[in-house]
Parts: sequence; C-alpha cells; structure tokens
Amino acid sequence: MSNSFKPTVLVAPNAFKDSLTAPQICDYFNSLLSGRYRVISLPAGDGGDGTAEIIASYFPLPRPVYFPAVDALERPVRGTYYRSGKTAIIELAGICGLKTLKIQEYDVLNANTTGVGKAVNHAVTNGVNEILLCVGGSASIDGGLGALTEMGLKITKSHDKYRNHIIDLKQIDPSDLKVKFKDVKFTILCDVENPLYGKTGAAYVFAPQKGASPQQVIQLDTYLKRYASLLTGYSNAAVAGLKYGGAAGGITTAFAVFLGARLISGSEYYLQVSGFEKHLRESHVVITGEGRIDRQSLYGKIPGVIADKCRQRHIPVIAVAGISEPGAEIFDRIFRLIDYAPCLQASIQQAQCYFPALCRDVKKYLDTLFR
Repeated sequence: MSNSFKPTVLVAPNAFKDSLTAPQICDYFNSLLSGRYRVISLPAGDGGDGTAEIIASYFPLPRPVYFPAVDALERPVRGTYYRSGKTAIIELAGICGLKTLKIQEYDVLNANTTGVGKAVNHAVTNGVNEILLCVGGSASIDGGLGALTEMGLKITKSHDKYRNHIIDLKQIDPSDLKVKFKDVKFTILCDVENPLYGKTGAAYVFAPQKGASPQQVIQLDTYLKRYASLLTGYSNAAVAGLKYGGAAGGITTAFAVFLGARLISGSEYYLQVSGFEKHLRESHVVITGEGRIDRQSLYGKIPGVIADKCRQRHIPVIAVAGISEPGAEIFDRIFRLIDYAPCLQASIQQAQCYFPALCRDVKKYLDTLFR
C-alpha cells in the first residue's frame, strides 16, 4: 500500500456511563491515530447522559444556558441546557436523572421530573419555540407529571403524601398547558422503545433500576395503566402501545398527548444531525462503542445502529466497551476495558488509566488491516 495513502477512520462512540464521555473517547483515538490515519470524530448520544451537549455541538453557534432547577427529589440545583437560535436542547439526566442522586437516595415514590418543567419554562420564557428533549437516564416513574404540573397542567390528587404525583392522581386538566405551549414544537429523543405499562413497560423494565421493590413495581404499573386511561380522553391515537411511550417513566406519552411531541429514536436523530451517512461514505473503518455491549446494544442503541450501517456498506466496524456479553457478533472486533484493568470497578473509576492501552491495541489491529 502506498505510503501516501491515509485510511479514514470514523470514530463514533457513545459514552461509557460513569466513566468516559464520548468526546473523551474521540480525543484519545484522534491523538493516537492522527498521522497514520485520517480521523473523523463524531461523538454520539442517543438520549441519555451527555446527549444534550453532544447534539448541541452539531447545531450552529450553540451556547450553554444556566437556570435555577431542582433535582429528582426537588432539591435546588443549577441546571444547564443548550441553545442554538430559537431551539433549546434539554437533557433530563443532567437535571433530574439518576446521576443527581446517590444510590441510597433512589426513591420511586418521591422522585419526579419537576426540573425538566423548570427548564422548559425558562427556555420558552426567553424566546425559544422549539424544544429538543433528551430523556434517557431518568430517576422517576412519574409519567412526566412533575414536569407538566410545573409547566401548567392542573391535577387533582387524593392526598399529598408523595411527590411522585402519579401515585395519588385522580384527575387532570391540560387546558392551560395546551394554550401556553400551542406555538412550541417538541421533539423527544428516546433511547428505548418500551410502551407505557405492562410487562415490557416503564415500571416492570426500568423501575427496579431506580430503586423500586417488587411490590412497588406492581403498584407503579397499576398507576401507569390508570394514567393511560386518563390520557386516552385527550388523545386521538392509542396510548397503551405507543412506541417509546415508556421512556423516562412515561414522560414521553404525556408530552405526545398534551403537547403533540414527536417521539423519535435518539440514535437515528444523532445519525441525521451529525451527517453520519456522509462521513461513512468516505470511511474505510469505523470505531463505535459504549460502556456495555450486549444484545440490547443491537436494538436501537448507538453501537448496533452504526454496525448495521457499516454492514450495509461492507465497512469493518470495531467496538470498544467497558464490558461485553455474548451475542454481539455483529462487530468485527470488540476491545474491552475490563481486559486491561484489574477489576470491573477499576475499569470504571480509573478508565483514563487503562483506556490508552486499549487504544494502542486498536491501532495495532488497524495497522494489520491497512498494511
């Protein structure tokens, strides 16, 4: 191969949760591979932690906006969203997601999405007319009631024992809410496709991750089903099986019903806004990944979506991950951080110590492909 030929490597990873951000991963590969290779960095986000900043970077002249918010338990915090023109890019995870709580603070009876409502109010008050909401990494199963009541939804409750309004909800009145936001366009980036309730719904699948006991899971699912019956009166479409309807504890369903929000795949939106397809056409190999590569990675998650695109064009695709499980054979090669660290905890908490060695082995593998 000619010495003047520089293969193009497209680096498009998701974040390693609680470990490495997507831009950090891109920076590692860019510094190591540049020279021998032409590197295109497209950090990825599918709706979860860190997505807002990444998606905003693909917009013209993005800037952070700071505002008074509350976390998942309604404690005051400084919130951040991003603005480009009259579009606001808001991330639930960074305002009132699980990352705002310690594990011992997980509390599905009281955790809620009020902080998201404060972000939306702040953005619209300051001239925004389009909201892009990233909803992965939530701490609550509140059907978006915390956010929506903050935004103007009127509700009636049987009592006020819990701050998660879905538990004692009796009636809803969205008339003021609809008037207030009638000229605002909402788009929600979802990282899961689950429906609102049922065995594959928000409570059964995601509540245990948020601290719910088995009994609380059953109760929350019952509340979500009752909530769906209330929402049905305001919807022209079926609420029960709505695709993406169980994302972030059901906030997606409520925003779709009351505000006409468009629910879309966060992965697909990333591919669109980043110009991924254009860059893929000029690439010889792709590096993607996320903290955990497993069967779920193949169903709508960034690595699986990218791998499918690469397969269609017969382009080799390499995955980097913290850990991986069998069933992800769609990748040509997987490099795992756990193989470089002494234990799982070290691979997460001290990833920056071990990731350079992983990157060097990826480079060696690339060198064998392009001798």
